[in-house]
Amino acid sequence: MNPSSKSFPKTLTDDQLIAVERLRARFAQLPDERMPGRIIHRIDEVVMIALCSILSDNDAFTDMETFARSQLDWLRTFLPLEKGAPSHDVFRNVFIALRPESLLTILSDWCGGLDGKQIAIDGKALRGSDSLAAGKKMVHVLRAWVGEAGISAGHELCAEKSNELEALPRLLDALALKGATVTIDAMACHPHIAEQIHGAGGDYVIALKGNQKGTLETVAGHFAQTDEQADALAAHQGVETVELSHGRFEKRVCTITSDLEWFHKSWKWHGLQTVVRIVRTTHRTGTREELSKETHYYLSSLADDAAHHADLVRSHWSVENTCHYVLDVTFGEDDCQVRERNAAHNLCVLRELSAKVLRDHPEKKSMRAKRKLAALDPAFRFSLLSIIPLVSHA
Repeated sequence: MNPSSKSFPKTLTDDQLIAVERLRARFAQLPDERMPGRIIHRIDEVVMIALCSILSDNDAFTDMETFARSQLDWLRTFLPLEKGAPSHDVFRNVFIALRPESLLTILSDWCGGLDGKQIAIDGKALRGSDSLAAGKKMVHVLRAWVGEAGISAGHELCAEKSNELEALPRLLDALALKGATVTIDAMACHPHIAEQIHGAGGDYVIALKGNQKGTLETVAGHFAQTDEQADALAAHQGVETVELSHGRFEKRVCTITSDLEWFHKSWKWHGLQTVVRIVRTTHRTGTREELSKETHYYLSSLADDAAHHADLVRSHWSVENTCHYVLDVTFGEDDCQVRERNAAHNLCVLRELSAKVLRDHPEKKSMRAKRKLAALDPAFRFSLLSIIPLVSHA
């Protein structure tokens, strides 16, 4: 007996059928840049099969062809596929031609409005896309991750031979930042980034490191001085958290100040209200290693609430734990050797969409186990497709 048959019977519900048909219709709206008159497989067929294949632990273009051939009868229950299964070249050509921003709208629709949410911006290199022999530079994706929604509000590719700071203003421009809080690592620690976020009606918490050497020295010096002066320290607000989890002890002390008279260049940072220091002390229990102590500083446009700032800084790294780590470990993203920029980015979007689907599905299994089950059980695979919410873009 199929272990999943109790939870997911072979008889599909009307709601599931309607949801999958809506998804197919949404993919049919994607702009098809292929040459007219030479199109054998419709774009909705190709993208739908690619998504099903990735959900089922088959990630490469050749895997997609194999998946399509082996699951052709099942795929024809909701796709015409009059010309049979697409070849791996068809998948490759479609994803080279498809504009990634068209697929990204599905992510942003699922994410919803950003007012009141935290947007953690961080970059990720698609390491398999680099090829010295082919003269291909590594594709680098800058992601606006919304941890509360478990999905990105947007992506932006860094230009070749450039860095994340070049792509960041374009990404911010594409987001409705009013009422949102943007948290970014030190790569964004530049006054014009703070100005852009503040001007769009958002707030920011930006890490301060060596790329702003003078500002870092001023801020670090101020906190060092107030640590030695009890009356000055009283003007600061602080909160401490202690956690012991998985054999690892961690203590975080967040100290903030909204009195910026000492910070003579605070005017450069539009909307700046608060300067933050977080001291993190860690130790792995059962070992002889010394306590590790790290100090980090942040510039913030938010009011002086130490507990809120501590939560924001910690929540920022869900983009690494919940997104980037999963894409690498569960989906093997760094092993993907698709080197054309459009194709690499489109597959990146589908992998993130797949991760969101698998994470939100109520089946009590690991994400890897759900992918294996999707490969074996068409009914479970269909139930995965049916949970993607859509906004019509007709």
